[in-house]
Amino acid sequence: MDTLLIIDMLPTYGLLCYLLVSICVTLAFRWLAHACEDRRRLRFAVITLLIGSLSVALLAGCVYTIAMPYAQPDMVDFYRTYRPATFVFLTGLFCVQSVFGIIAVQTSLKRHTS
Repeated sequence: MDTLLIIDMLPTYGLLCYLLVSICVTLAFRWLAHACEDRRRLRFAVITLLIGSLSVALLAGCVYTIAMPYAQPDMVDFYRTYRPATFVFLTGLFCVQSVFGIIAVQTSLKRHTS
C-alpha cells in the first residue's frame, strides 16, 4: 500500500521539486548579480544554471508522463486532466528564470559600466 502512495504522488513530487529548483535558481541570479565582478563569468554562471534548470524541468516532465499511468485509476484521470497545464507550468517557470537571468546580467553590466 505504501508503494502505491509513492507512485500516486510521484508526478506531484516532480513538480514540487522543480518549483524548489526554480526558486533557488532565481535567488542565485540575484546573488550573482551583486557578487560577480567579471561579466564573462556571470554570463557563464547564468547559462550554466539555466541549462541545469532546464534539465530538471525535462526530468520533472518525464517523471510526470512516465509515472502517470501507474497511479491509481482516479489519480490517472486527475493527472491526465492537468497534463497540458503541467507543461505550461514547467515552461512558465523556466521562462521566469530566463528573464531573471537576463535582468541579472544587465543589472551587473549597468553597475560596472557606470
